Amino acid sequence: MKKFLLTDGNSMLFRAYYATAYGRPMTTSKGIPTNAVFGFVSMIQKAIDTVKPDAVLVAFDAGKHTFRHDLYADYKGGRKPAPDDLVPQFALIRDFCDAYQLKWVEMENIEADDLIGTASKDASDYETYILTSDHDMLQLADDTTSILLMKKGITEMDVMTPEKIKADYGVTPLQVIDLKGLMGDTSDNYPGIPGVGEKTAVKLIEQFGSVEGVLAHDSEIKGALGKKVQENHDSAVLSKSWQQSSGMLN
Repeated sequence: MKKFLLTDGNSMLFRAYYATAYGRPMTTSKGIPTNAVFGFVSMIQKAIDTVKPDAVLVAFDAGKHTFRHDLYADYKGGRKPAPDDLVPQFALIRDFCDAYQLKWVEMENIEADDLIGTASKDASDYETYILTSDHDMLQLADDTTSILLMKKGITEMDVMTPEKIKADYGVTPLQVIDLKGLMGDTSDNYPGIPGVGEKTAVKLIEQFGSVEGVLAHDSEIKGALGKKVQENHDSAVLSKSWQQSSGMLN
């Protein structure tokens, strides 16, 4: 079976920036910063060396506004603007992809991870690997798709299969969206159910199977937790729907 490598360009560039920002400054002869580009190139090259893909696609966010902002105005509301010395590197990384003959794609109002999710589902006849540092992408793992999840810095990555996701997180790939629906996501500013952390969310999913299962049996959940679940149905449903649409455009 042929191999396909998909990469979340924005996620990886941010990770590369913060992994290298505090070392020796790296710039071109004209003073343009390049540390994030260097880190990105290092990570994708390692992934290429590891996977030895027949095809590579890098997906980027086209802009700040996405269809999720239309659903929830505060989506990603807590995030700070990109650092000034990172901003010019977004164009540079596209130039690198062109020079290295790596196909890249972006689409207005659609996030990179949605493009990756769509591409991975369309490539069922490939053995697909997704390089990312975003745990939301774990939902895409299946019999033909593995997640190359960055673990530390720009050199370490874990190959996350459905079996490893279950062993490490206590949920199946598809239940990752239930996990985030219950516990929320501070990075994306999803509310979830206040006070429900990862351990509690996993226990609820083990008992009831999904967000919908938890909400349908909220009367069986005792004490303060039961009250929180009962009072935050809409928040849990919305949080799951935002997660579910991520990478699930088909």
